[in-house]
Amino acid sequence: MPFVPAVEIEVPDAERRQVLDEVDRLLRAGRFSQGVNVEAFEEEFAAFTGAPHAVAVASGTTALELILRAIGVGGREVVVPAGTNFATYIAAERAGATVRLADADPATMAPTLEQLRAACTSHTAAVTVVHTGGLISPETEAIAAWCERRGIALVEDCAHAHGSERERRHAGTFGVAGAFSFFATKVMTTGEGGMIITGDAHLAEEIRLLRNLGKSEAWVSRHTRPGWNARLPEFAAVLGRAQLARLPANVTARRKIADSYAEALRDLPAVQFLLPDHPYSGYKAMLLLPSGTDRDALKAALRERSVQAAGEVYETPLHQQPVLAERYPGLRLPGAEHACAGQLCLPIYPGLDDTRLHHVVRALSESLAQVRAR
Repeated sequence: MPFVPAVEIEVPDAERRQVLDEVDRLLRAGRFSQGVNVEAFEEEFAAFTGAPHAVAVASGTTALELILRAIGVGGREVVVPAGTNFATYIAAERAGATVRLADADPATMAPTLEQLRAACTSHTAAVTVVHTGGLISPETEAIAAWCERRGIALVEDCAHAHGSERERRHAGTFGVAGAFSFFATKVMTTGEGGMIITGDAHLAEEIRLLRNLGKSEAWVSRHTRPGWNARLPEFAAVLGRAQLARLPANVTARRKIADSYAEALRDLPAVQFLLPDHPYSGYKAMLLLPSGTDRDALKAALRERSVQAAGEVYETPLHQQPVLAERYPGLRLPGAEHACAGQLCLPIYPGLDDTRLHHVVRALSESLAQVRAR
């Protein structure tokens, strides 16, 4: 059986030709920054998500930081999930906030409302929820309503959630703003890049100022905010527009693969496949392993069977990361710790055909038996 990689990035010939043609036009026009492609990309992404405003920026991490700076969290607290990427944490810290960590429900990889309430204090300015793997927690609407009553800004980290919806609302539209990443492995990519969506016109304008060195006009050196250069290049926007046009088909293919995994894994009751009850991006095919499973040994056994497991989301919770451990001495967040230690991500991408998918499932079954027999 051929090797099944964790990630397979494919750009169809038609899309490649389209991008190359547009890049050639850019090179001939000589407008590489702050041009029509970035503006068009923002308009098209806003239309796709149903958000009134979209702002293209340099990365998903930058998107989170810009939102939090525009909200004004400096000197106050931001609550983030412990079981998330370091980017979620550092964006809040760079925005001037003290970061408090919330526990998580392993079944959704996200904090419940009660877990968020437990982490919030009278100093909390914002809560960041993360749609890990593309899953939107069933408590998101309740969390949004609670935050609004408390005067707390709800920010959505949608780095995995392009195309994810719950109750006909796209990820990023439940709170004051949503931050998307276009990193190379995402369901749509610009190599590096990000997008912010919001329904708040004032917030969108503040973010536009901050991303452009505090200037309201692109080519005028009049600065009204302490901003910095967080702009997305025109070249990246060209690729982003082409990727966005293909996103619905990409997401549909990923969802079909996730459904196939769920069906095939029914014969493997020891694992819990996290298939959401809503349309999702299919960014990750996540499952919870039996308690006590040696994940490293399991991944090695999978490699022996020509299967590379995808990267976890995430293998180490924030309070146990070396750079942060001293800031949270003795902190126990059992749900997040269990979720991080006990989950595995299987390969998922549009090019994964049924033959390779069923090979992955067989390899997982055999590898689990091998590891548990030790």
